Amino acid sequence: MLNIWKLCALALLAAGGAPALATEHLCGAEEKVLFACNEGPRLVSVCASADLSKTAGYVQLRYGVLGSGEIIAGLEASYPRRHVSKGNVLYQGRIGIYFRFQMERTGFVVFNVRDVASGLVISRGAKILKKRLCQQTTVVDWAEAPVPVADAYAVTGIGSR
Repeated sequence: MLNIWKLCALALLAAGGAPALATEHLCGAEEKVLFACNEGPRLVSVCASADLSKTAGYVQLRYGVLGSGEIIAGLEASYPRRHVSKGNVLYQGRIGIYFRFQMERTGFVVFNVRDVASGLVISRGAKILKKRLCQQTTVVDWAEAPVPVADAYAVTGIGSR
């Protein structure tokens, strides 16, 4: 099923316009896309319910290959959002923003430092399991998302794009 953004991208390409950004994400048609990036073969998406507010709705992380059935999804999409927080991230001397999703002992940090990098850090306890930079980031719309604010987070040890 094509969404409106994919149709617009196809129309731009057919009309010979500027190259369109990839608009693939793992959110449903009825959800708002707060973040979407491609980190190689996998997509990283932060999806929110259409009714997201300070008192209702949900925010959920999804990570995997589109159409593969092998998608890691954050905890059940429900309110309150005790499993997600946001804050400032430091990456290569620049400050950006992150979302942290906690699922049992595993933490997933999705971050964006404008004009520098976006990525995903997966950790279990104090051990970093995976650090991946996004090859292409198409949506970053989470500054106003009503989730709890947490401490600053530093990302190191990931090379440049």
